Amino acid sequence: MGDIQGSAVFTERNGWKLRMRLDRWWCDEPRALVRMANPSRAGAEWNDPTTHGLIRLTRRRPGVGGFTAVNWEPYIATDPADLYRWREAAARNDREAYTFLRRDNLGLIRSLSAETAIRFVAWGNLVLASGLRRDVIDAMSLCGQHDLYAFGLTLDGSPKHPLARGKHRIPDDDPAVIWRSRQQQAT
Repeated sequence: MGDIQGSAVFTERNGWKLRMRLDRWWCDEPRALVRMANPSRAGAEWNDPTTHGLIRLTRRRPGVGGFTAVNWEPYIATDPADLYRWREAAARNDREAYTFLRRDNLGLIRSLSAETAIRFVAWGNLVLASGLRRDVIDAMSLCGQHDLYAFGLTLDGSPKHPLARGKHRIPDDDPAVIWRSRQQQAT
């Protein structure tokens, strides 16, 4: 990874393989917090295409020395269809463990958000509006105290994923956009 250092926190619960966070940093400046939909298998020393995209989009930002990536669901699934199947089965077959995992994940997001300089959401159109979405937004923004940024927006206003392709690709020199301002979250 050259001058980029990395770490990752993996765990397993109820037979579920989980990645709770992925970190990359290149200097001592504060890290950005990036919330996406589902983790891949990228780890401390291995970058997948999404991690390369996040490096490309965060490294050029002044005052950002790295990023911490967390996810809507910590279940490792490179295909969103696998994530949906897991979520449905977990909620149906072991609701208590699934609820505990979600509460744990939101607590992690909230604690990381309290330590970060800038907060990005980058889940594309994979996260639908729901009560949990409100909880995620509250955890990321610390209950509306901070703006939430995106690398770009889809036509429906969803925050673009770092691997958006074709005409939706996020140019390296595009400025971040506010996805939800503190004022929007208050209403």
